[in-house]
Amino acid sequence: MRFFYILRIIAVLVAGLIVAGERVEAQSFSLGVTSSASSILVSNSLTYTINVTNPAIVPAPEALVSNMLPASVQFLSATNTQGSFTNYGNTIVFDLGLLVTNAQILLTVQPNAVGFITNSITVVATNSALILLPVSTNIVTQVTNLVPVQSDLGVVLTGFAQQTNIVNDLMTYGVTATNLGPDDAPAVQLTNTLPPGVILKSVLPANQPYSVVTNNLIFDLGTLTAGGGTNLQFTIQPTNQPTNAGVLNFSASIGALGIVDLNPTNNTASTNIYVINYLPDQLTVSLISTQKYNPQNGLVEQTIMVSNIGTNAAPAARVVVTGLTNRLFNASGTNNGNPFVVYVSTLETNQSVNLLLEFLAASYFPLPVSQLQAFGVPVPTLTPPAAGSTSASLNISRLVPLANGDMLVEFPTTVGAAYTVVYSDNVAFSNAAIAPPAIVATANRLQWIDYGPPTTVSVPVNATNRFYRVFLNP
Repeated sequence: MRFFYILRIIAVLVAGLIVAGERVEAQSFSLGVTSSASSILVSNSLTYTINVTNPAIVPAPEALVSNMLPASVQFLSATNTQGSFTNYGNTIVFDLGLLVTNAQILLTVQPNAVGFITNSITVVATNSALILLPVSTNIVTQVTNLVPVQSDLGVVLTGFAQQTNIVNDLMTYGVTATNLGPDDAPAVQLTNTLPPGVILKSVLPANQPYSVVTNNLIFDLGTLTAGGGTNLQFTIQPTNQPTNAGVLNFSASIGALGIVDLNPTNNTASTNIYVINYLPDQLTVSLISTQKYNPQNGLVEQTIMVSNIGTNAAPAARVVVTGLTNRLFNASGTNNGNPFVVYVSTLETNQSVNLLLEFLAASYFPLPVSQLQAFGVPVPTLTPPAAGSTSASLNISRLVPLANGDMLVEFPTTVGAAYTVVYSDNVAFSNAAIAPPAIVATANRLQWIDYGPPTTVSVPVNATNRFYRVFLNP
């Protein structure tokens, strides 16, 4: 029976790689596997949780999942959210049938000998008409007679500012590894998995070594003391490969051989972001003013106008500045190496808005309109983080209306620290919004000016209709 199962897998592989005699590009299932423990005692039960996700192919693929276990492991039970399973000795095969979205499998076994056991999981599509590559993974568990170290390892993903992003935007997020004890955990390993089509730009701290296996970044964290942890920061760029847009899944997992993890449910973390191309709006950019030096902030400023000449409203507008040799000081992000600012309100048909560009430059410089490109984008997420995830707001020393209608906000700072300004049109801050970008202090006191778009949604009219708070970034 197992021989015929293997022949079936080979037939599926061949059918999935060649259509009408031609080699074609293929996608694959998304496969995630965790185990209830990284180290267990002999004769204790071990449960694998297997998640299989459809890569959004129509018609839906028929998914066949195989689990190949060593002879020292006894099958106990299995459940799956759809389909059926068959036990061929130490190979358990799950026929999930048509997989419209995703399915979950729970497989429970009992190791009966000391050593390391490996469960090799493979998922293939049995539809010969679909071009789906098989995807496989291995998960290793230590089986011992000794009572191992007991710890609670955990991992958390943080810092995804918004769930919708533009192709080629630079994005930064964090992965936090913790050990809640009670014992110190030796030889801790953290795996950060990037989705296909994402370029890794940098990792902080820069001296943290890691290895790369396909799209997995594997970090040897050494010993995590009880109550301790470590933080890693990743800067990535989702490109237009393998597809121009879609859902990207980021995940991380943590484990250590030779320990009993008291709470394996927090050993993995994942989140989805949605990456899209620019919206099909017709926006134009024109220069409104020449460059002027502002002695109040030491920046070179220039006003531009963004106009919507299309037939549809743009939810928000982004202006990308290309070919710069000077820093765009008030840029809120970078796309493919070019800084951009965003007008965070709807731009209706035949409507225009003025945006102030601030440059850190020693002198005036040519900025032809050909270096300015405007695009329609979704409204970015500017809701301030929950109070529990930020420090307490700082005391604002001065709030000064300037002669030109701008508002000056002054507050004490620490050199090198980053700060975020939050504003609202009511004292309760019920509709508060972040004013991007964050500010890095270069002295022990900082003056920030609210001049309206693109930093805030509109020009402040007077000191009574806009309220401010300043937060020290974590």
